[in-house]
This record gives sequence, structure tokens and C-alpha cells, in this order.
Amino acid sequence: MPVPEPTGYCSIDEIRNIFKKGQDVIKIGSADDDNVTEDDVNQAIYDVERRIDAKIRFKYAVPLAVPVDEVINQIARRRSAYDIFVDVYPSREVEALPEAVKEWKDLAEDLLQDIIIGTITLTIPAATGTGVKAMTSHLKRVRELQVRLSGTDWNYLGYEYIVPDSFIAVPTAAVPLKGEYVEGTDYEILWKEGAMRRVDGTSIGAGSLIYLYFLYQQTPEFQEGTREKKIITGEGGYL
Repeated sequence: MPVPEPTGYCSIDEIRNIFKKGQDVIKIGSADDDNVTEDDVNQAIYDVERRIDAKIRFKYAVPLAVPVDEVINQIARRRSAYDIFVDVYPSREVEALPEAVKEWKDLAEDLLQDIIIGTITLTIPAATGTGVKAMTSHLKRVRELQVRLSGTDWNYLGYEYIVPDSFIAVPTAAVPLKGEYVEGTDYEILWKEGAMRRVDGTSIGAGSLIYLYFLYQQTPEFQEGTREKKIITGEGGYL
């Protein structure tokens, strides 16, 4: 029976690269010399693609146009690699799997769940066949960020691309949140850069602890934790 043709959410080479970096190396090639064939990999990719389609079809037209969003690519290649590994070593208990292999599945399932609940919105290319892979803005929530603002210097919050309508600054973490500080009256903020400062006449006491709640986006231009130097030089600029 011929192997069904995958849509192209990931490639054989991407699966091969995952195995090269994993704790256990699975070779992909001819049936004579290697653990799995390229047909085996294509079958695994096809099966994962159809499971992805089944779970997101209520939000997106499936199968998705290729090249797919980077998040879909990550889900497809990591889950395919996991399924292949388990097929090669079917007697292994889940608890005995290498940590790297379990992480392939866990990350794939977490990303897929984020798509389903809407935390991640997929970017769909306007036209197929362009060769340009779409990239997603990952919408994440900061549950509570504690900061101290002194003077009127800019303070980098550690997150960029903050969603303005989601931003709440309050003097206490007690629920329900009360005494919300007002942008322009109590503070200024650079939404893209993720920097905040007190303004003259603010009700935020110098050095007092305030609590922030907001959504932010992890994008191809910025991933949380990559910026080390955080010296604000002006409106929207860094040194």
C-alpha cells in the first residue's frame, strides 16, 4: 500500500536533525541499513498532520497552506520524532523514555493546546508556494509582575510588545484588584519596548512596590530573555 503524501508541515530532514541532537540516534535511510526508512517518516508526518488538522479545524481551514506557521512546524516535527522513537522502541515505558524525547511530545502538546484555546494565533500565508514560512506572535500572559519605580527614569520590565488594553498597574495584589494607576497621570509606558516610568505628580510613591498584569507577544524580533543590556536612550530606543 503506497504511503500517503504529507501536506508538508515538516520535512524528513528536520526529523533527521532532531534525532542527531537527541540522546538516542535513529538513522533514517534505506531499509537495509537503518532503523527507519523515509517512507516510515513520511507516514509518521502524515499521521501527525491529520491529528493537528482534526484539532484545529474549528478555527482554521485545513489542511493548512504551506509553508506553515513556525509553531505548526514545531508541533509536527517534534511529535513525529516522538512517535517514530516510540515505534522503534515499543517496549519502553513512558517513564523510562529519555528526557529529551519526552520533551518533544510535551512541547508539541503544549503548543497545540495554546492554538486551541487561542493563546497562540497562527499566521497564515496570503499565497501558497512563496517559500516564506509564516511566523507567529505568541500571546502570553504575565500573571503578576512586581516592580519598584523611583524617580522618572525608564525601567525595563523584561517583556516587550505589551498589549496596551491588557495592562493593569495596581498598588496591591489583593483580589479584586483596586486602586488602578492611570497611564499619563501616574506613569508612562513604551509598549513595544516594555519600559515604564513614573511621571511628575504621580500617586505612585518613589520606590513603592506596584503590581503589573498584562499580555505580551513573543515575536520573531524578540524572544523573552534574550536582551541583556536594558539602557533606555529615549522614546523607543536602546543603547
